[in-house]
Parts: sequence; C-alpha cells; structure tokens
Amino acid sequence: MKKKTTFGLLGLAAAGAGAAGGWTALGNYIYNRVMLPQTRDPAEEDVNPAQITGQDCEASTTTAQVVHDINPVQIAGRDWARKREGFKEATIQAADGLILWAALVPGREDCHRWAVCMHGYHDTYESMGAIAKHYSESGWNVLMPDQRGHGQSEGDYVGWGYDERLDIVGWVNWIIRKDPEAEILLHGVSMGAASVLMATGGALPTQVKAAVSDCSYTTIEAEMRYLLGHLKDELPTPFPLPAGLLFAALRKTALHRACFDLRDAAPLDAVAHSSTPTLFVHGVEDDFVPSTMMGKLYQAARCPKSFLWMPGAGHAASVGTDEDLYWTAVSTFLQDYFPEEA
Repeated sequence: MKKKTTFGLLGLAAAGAGAAGGWTALGNYIYNRVMLPQTRDPAEEDVNPAQITGQDCEASTTTAQVVHDINPVQIAGRDWARKREGFKEATIQAADGLILWAALVPGREDCHRWAVCMHGYHDTYESMGAIAKHYSESGWNVLMPDQRGHGQSEGDYVGWGYDERLDIVGWVNWIIRKDPEAEILLHGVSMGAASVLMATGGALPTQVKAAVSDCSYTTIEAEMRYLLGHLKDELPTPFPLPAGLLFAALRKTALHRACFDLRDAAPLDAVAHSSTPTLFVHGVEDDFVPSTMMGKLYQAARCPKSFLWMPGAGHAASVGTDEDLYWTAVSTFLQDYFPEEA
C-alpha cells in the first residue's frame, strides 16, 4: 500500500511538472518567483495591494511583493529614512565576498547603545524607518543594513535568513571595531526577524545584549509550504500540485543555484540554542506569516524571553498599529539589558 502511494505521488509530480518542461523547469519557475531579489519602487508606500486591486489578500501575498497594511506611522518612518538627513553610509564585505551596504544614523556622542534594524523580504532599509527613528530619537546609534540582494547590497538570491545570519555577525563585528564599548540590540521584522533569530542561534560577541523578533516564521520550509499552498493554482501545470511537492522542487533548485539547503533556514532550531534575551512580537491578523508561528518560536526558545501579541495588526504592521503598546513592551523588556536608558 505504501509503495502504491509513493509511486502515485511521484507520478502526479511528473505529470504536473511536465507542462512546465519538467521537474527542473518547475523548480526554476518557483525559484525565480520567490528567491530572486526584486527592486522596490521608491515611490511605493506600505499599502495593501488587495485594497487597490480587489484581489484576495492571501493570493496577493504569494506574488513578488509582501502585503503590508496601510499604516501612516510606517509610511512616515519610511519617508524619514528615505531623506537620510544626518545619515552616513557603511559597507562591509560578507563572508562570501559580497559587498553589503547600510545606512548609519549616529547617536549622541556619549552613547554606546546600538540598534541594528533588519528589514524583510523584497524591501530595503527604508521599511525599518519607524523603528529606527524611535531608537535614534532616544539617542541610540542606529544601523539599517540593506539585506543581501536588496537595495544597495550585492547578492543574486534571497537567503531567507541562512546567509543573512552571518551578515549580521559581520555588522556586529563592524560596530565593535568602531565602538569597543558598544551595547548592541538586534531588531528585525519578518525575514529580518528570522535573520536575527538565526544569528542568535550561533556564537555572538558579548556586546550583543538582546534581540527583538517581529513576525518571524518558524522555518522557511513551513512558510514556503504555506505560501505555495496559495500559489499552486497560478503555476504553469495542468492541475494543482501539493505544497510539499512544490517545496521539494524549490529545495532541489536552491541546492543547485544558491548552494544551500532551504531546510537550514530554520529560526525554530536556532532559538533552541540561543542565549540572547529575545522579545517575540507578532500581529494577530498576520496572514503572510501565520501568527501561530510565534507561539512555536516562543515555546522552543531556551533564552530569556517575553512576547507581545499585537491585536489588529497584519503582517509587519505591529509598530504602527499601536505605537504605545509596541514601545511599552519593547522598553519594558529591554530595561533588564539596557537598564540606564530603557
């Protein structure tokens, strides 16, 4: 019985992939759809395309752009970041040779607090404007990297936090060289949060005091299965294929083209090895990264931890949904690790 089921699934995969020129072609199609960096339109704000086009929200999130709620706070933050008033620029060379870029906002002259703000999928440092602005106004030094393959940083694929975790370590070391007395906070949103969590799962300098993970996924496999489950009707196959088979095609292609296993992009595994105090935040109404993933991450974490469920917030929109609640939770959590200024 088991053999019949296995052969049946393989036959289904082969038949479906045949319409796209074979299993390899299907893998390449999905890879090009979800793993190639895309240039963000500078004129685009944090708006929900579904409200413009009338399309189903879940369906629209599976295409090139991530859906954000219309959010005046975050739009204003993006505008602040885009103007770069008083900003400087920084670059490092990644472990694999790529040149990575970041916007630097110097803090008070006597301040050794640093906030490293990591943006999400198919965006740039600008999307962290609302969060970065808060730390800057509190006197902190703020570093807003463009993740590899995004904005002004080099790279030809999205690593979903796997390669990016090492990039964060590179930025941390850059800060420490610049300011040996640095006390560093890692604050990421969406894929940026996943990158942060994966960084905390490895060895970090003692200058990294805490982390904030805002709407991270558990593993990219779980996230891709969720997204591909909505995308499958759009694929060039004669009939829909199970999300598990679509992920298998993508994984095989990523191994060949990006030279890493997508199953290694697993914040859920990383937090089980982390000793970095972490605040987990997630919007209750998030339908791009299911809010249930935050509970799984929190349960798996073995570090000092706290959490915030943000009522009414969609994906990556918590900071603008209720600023007071968001920053009260963040400052309350950080007071044990940055006691003088939290």
